Amino acid sequence: MARKLSPDDLPVVNGRVYHLDLAPGELARRVIVVGDPDRVPLLADEFLVAREVDRFHRGFRTITGVAAETGQRVSFVTSGIGAPSTEIVLNELAALNEVDFATMELRDDWHPLTLVRLGTSGGLNPATPVGSLVLTDYVVGLDSTAHCYDIPLPDETCAFLEDRCRASVEGSELPGARFAGTLAPYAARSDRELLAALTAETPLCAVPTARGVTISSAGFFAEQGRGVARTGTTHVNLLDALERMQCGHTGLTVQNMEMEAGFFLHFLGGLGYRAAAVCVVINQRTGGVFLGDYRLQILDGAQLILRAFTRVAPGP
Repeated sequence: MARKLSPDDLPVVNGRVYHLDLAPGELARRVIVVGDPDRVPLLADEFLVAREVDRFHRGFRTITGVAAETGQRVSFVTSGIGAPSTEIVLNELAALNEVDFATMELRDDWHPLTLVRLGTSGGLNPATPVGSLVLTDYVVGLDSTAHCYDIPLPDETCAFLEDRCRASVEGSELPGARFAGTLAPYAARSDRELLAALTAETPLCAVPTARGVTISSAGFFAEQGRGVARTGTTHVNLLDALERMQCGHTGLTVQNMEMEAGFFLHFLGGLGYRAAAVCVVINQRTGGVFLGDYRLQILDGAQLILRAFTRVAPGP
């Protein structure tokens, strides 16, 4: 972003980014990102004593204010569903933090944001009960959106998990399927300091917690084993293969599957931002269990994140 950005690179309308409809000063340095726009006012009503900003544009809701318990300025932001929507939102958040909208050039005085994805997920570990909060240690993404961002491997564990997941995917492919061999798993990890802060706050949680590997799916139906559409599939029992994926010497366990954490941690880690993911397990795909009302677990997750924010410095 050293070059001057054009209006086509970063659309700005009346001093605000195009999709989120936010101006730079309206974003806090601590951000909780949720998928569902209705979750934003739920969290704001529960945790904020004052609202500075409340925007709803193109399906994205953002509320910025001050947290009652901690006194922190925080933004609740919608990501939408899946990696493509998340890619739009995270690029605009980074631009709000880093770009001078008057000159459309990168500012010299920007500092990394601290962001946590708070969402829902399907459980892949029978030992982790429905209603638990999973703290993502590492994530393996199955979407192709992340492939457009050439970010180095964070560590050797990521390389190992990519290989293991690739073997699981290839082993579940239907022979002769048109798109066999096209999935290219990638791995990323939560920021170590932020993950430690989240872990330190788990004893105060009213619900069970677990740490481990998250699988980030590109879709909700076929890729997660839901055979609804009247078409063929590229993979047979992919979900079973991912559930059985062994993480070897890492000491990690596959815990859950969702749709945003892969790109979230890959992209933000590449920017050098602090990022992590916390997801409620609302169903066990292999056990046929579904939690219809998870509002209290989402609130507990948000409280965990807000308390963890106090353990990490937001930067200058």
